[in-house]
This record gives sequence, C-alpha cells and structure tokens, in this order.
Amino acid sequence: MEDVFDTTGRPPKGWMHAIFHGGPYGEDVGRCIPGPPAPTTLEVPLAEGGAHVYRLWTVGSWSDPEDPVAVYNPDGPPVPPPLLTGQETEWLRDRHQKEGLGPLKLVALATSGRLLRDPGAPTIEEMLAGLRHGEHLLLQRLTDHDEGDWYIRVLFDEDDTYEVVHQEGTAAEREVTRSASRAAVRDAVLRWAAEQPSWRTALEGPKPGNGS
Repeated sequence: MEDVFDTTGRPPKGWMHAIFHGGPYGEDVGRCIPGPPAPTTLEVPLAEGGAHVYRLWTVGSWSDPEDPVAVYNPDGPPVPPPLLTGQETEWLRDRHQKEGLGPLKLVALATSGRLLRDPGAPTIEEMLAGLRHGEHLLLQRLTDHDEGDWYIRVLFDEDDTYEVVHQEGTAAEREVTRSASRAAVRDAVLRWAAEQPSWRTALEGPKPGNGS
C-alpha cells in the first residue's frame, strides 16, 4: 500500500484517516488509506518478505463525521463481503443480459473484493481452496421470484474450521453450521449452488455406529 500521511487535519482527496493497532503500521500517526469506504482488509508488504494483513475493526470519527477514521486490528473479527443491494443486482442483471448471457442466477463474492457472475463448480472449488484464515466466500442467489436475501457464506476460521452461514428469503432465520472438513463444506456449497436440497446433508458428517 502506498505511504500517504496527513499533517493538515484532513486527508488528501480520495483518502481517509486510519489507525492501526499493532503490526508494521502500529506506531504511525496520520496515516491515510483509500476511501471512504474503508477497505475491509489491507495487505502490507514486509521488509523481510511476505505481507501483513490488517482487518477493518470499525469506522468512526474523532469529532467530525465528514472526516471518518478507519480502525484496523490484525486480530479483529473477519469482515464478510456485503450482499449485493437491489440496485447493484439490477445493474449486474442488465449487464449480463446485454452481453447475451441470459438471466443471471448466482454471484460469488470474496473478501478480496473479487466478484464472479454465475461461477461454475471448478471456479467455486478454486475460491474455497484459496481461502486464507479470516477470509470469506459468499454465494448470493439472484432470481426474479425470490424476496429477501438468499445466500450461503463460508468463513475459514483461524482454527482451521469452516463456519457456514445460510439464509433463504426475508422470513427465514439464518442457519449457522461449523465443520472441520473442507470436503464436506465444498460438497455442501456446490450442491447449494446447483439448487440441490441435499446440500445440508453434506455438513452432517458420518452418523455414529450402532455398536453392532
């Protein structure tokens, strides 16, 4: 990330103030980042090689709401990609149809900001396999007759387990499942994307024996 500092009280146009708890920017004062909105993650190259990933903790202000401050913490809670709004959905649908691709049924969104329209099974598998600790993959279903949010979201947690969150429509409650099996999560997500009702069984795991 480019080094941008502000010592005038307001950041340069197209940037916003940020505070970093720990990490390579922990001692910096007046650092600015692109925004708003503040990126959910920031990857900072390290002098010895590799990168340090900051996660957005919260956004507030010292006293002026027109001068927002993003607070980053390397141990902050993972932030999932936001669901597409109704307007964003319409834009994507229109673009999809203008390209002669027919109705848009599904989008995949990643923590990195990557968005793919109607991803196939190999692409979904690739995105799941590429998840790093604290990163999400979100699949959002887009159909004309559905109301509310229809999605399945996967978080690869720090303990090498997967949290799977699912919701269907406005009135439905969110379902949260945790699994240590990448294969089970992959099968569940692929079945859900293919609109197979059996997707839940993939996360149930093997049944205990009856002792016989």
